[in-house]
Amino acid sequence: MSEFCASHHRRRENMHRHRLETAYDRIAQEYAERNHMVPPLIQMGSRFLSRLRPGTRVLDVGCGDGLHMAWMEAQGFQVTGIDLSTGMLAQARARGVQGKLVQMDMCHLAFPPASFEGIWCCASLLHLPKAQAPMALDQLHRVLVPRGMLYLSIQEGEGEQWEVTRFAEVERFFARYTSQEAKALLSQAGFSLDECHRDEAGPRQWISFLAKVAE
Repeated sequence: MSEFCASHHRRRENMHRHRLETAYDRIAQEYAERNHMVPPLIQMGSRFLSRLRPGTRVLDVGCGDGLHMAWMEAQGFQVTGIDLSTGMLAQARARGVQGKLVQMDMCHLAFPPASFEGIWCCASLLHLPKAQAPMALDQLHRVLVPRGMLYLSIQEGEGEQWEVTRFAEVERFFARYTSQEAKALLSQAGFSLDECHRDEAGPRQWISFLAKVAE
């Protein structure tokens, strides 16, 4: 890649990141007020945590208002939360989570290799352009221990675009994947698929994956 192309790519990546961060800063309080743990998410969360040793380290990628982080902490796990939005991180602090909260981009994780036994990535990868998904999954793989466990949820579909959803009158970016697309990305990043489940939440179909670092 030429220096000009690389510079252009970085500018586009930074613009996307800033636009998404601003969107979630604007809706942070409303999001926290309306967010709750739905039964399918509790079931998948319990399956994810059951694959980890009690009390081990978990990274919540795109932790948002800290709802999932607080739930995992209540199960006895040491959870670190990262998010692009400082507004969302403020909501997580207000929720009273105990773990470390850091503003961070999932494509550039500032953690040493093998820092976590588990990664919870719920409705976060879908906010990245598809071109950045392999980089993000490579980063998740890097910071997991051997045989570490990943939970990943995405919206099923095709394409990618900025759009206003029913949740809030703010444009957010969504990249949607077919099951085969997501499975291929996980495999290419070095993950071995354990489980795949579909659930409806609102007007969209969601797919959840449990995958571990392949041996």
